[in-house]
Amino acid sequence: MHLKNFMSSLGLALLLVGILAAWGATSSMTSAHALTTTLKTSTMTNSVVVSVGKVPSHQSVGSTFTVLTTIKGFTLYVHEWQGTSGFTCDGSCAKTWKPLVYNGTGTPTSTTKLPGKLSVGTDAFGHKVVFYQGYPLYTYVGDKKPGDFNAYQADNSPWQLATLDLPTGL
Repeated sequence: MHLKNFMSSLGLALLLVGILAAWGATSSMTSAHALTTTLKTSTMTNSVVVSVGKVPSHQSVGSTFTVLTTIKGFTLYVHEWQGTSGFTCDGSCAKTWKPLVYNGTGTPTSTTKLPGKLSVGTDAFGHKVVFYQGYPLYTYVGDKKPGDFNAYQADNSPWQLATLDLPTGL
C-alpha cells in the first residue's frame, strides 16, 4: 500500500515537473520573441543619430542659432577645412573635438527632416563618422550638458556650428 501511494505521489510530481517545464519553455520562447523584436526595433532606430536644437548666440543677447545636435542634445560642429587641405583631427585636436561616431547600419538619419544630406565616412583612425553636407560632425569637450555652446567661435575659425543651411562641402 505504501508503495502504491509512493508511486502515485511520484507520478504527480513528475506530471507537475512536466507542466512547469512546458510552461518555462513557452515563457522562454516568448522571451526570445521579445528579444528578437527588441533587436529588430533597435536595428531600425539605431540609424537616428542627429537632431535639431537651438543654442544661444555669443554675439547677440537673446538670439539663438538653430543647429544640429546629437540625439542627446549636444551641439555639433564642423571643421570647414576638413578634407580640402588634408586636415585630420588628431593629437591635441582629438582631445578637444570628438567625432560623431556611427554604430548604425545604412545611412544615418535625423529626428527632424533636414534640408541637407547625412552620410557616413571614415576618419583617419578608421572610425565610421557621421557627415553632414560632406563635413564630419564633431562634439566639443567643453560642452558639458545638452544645449551648451562653449566652443570659442571667431569669424576666421575653421570650427563652426553645424547649421542646417551648411553649404555642400566635399
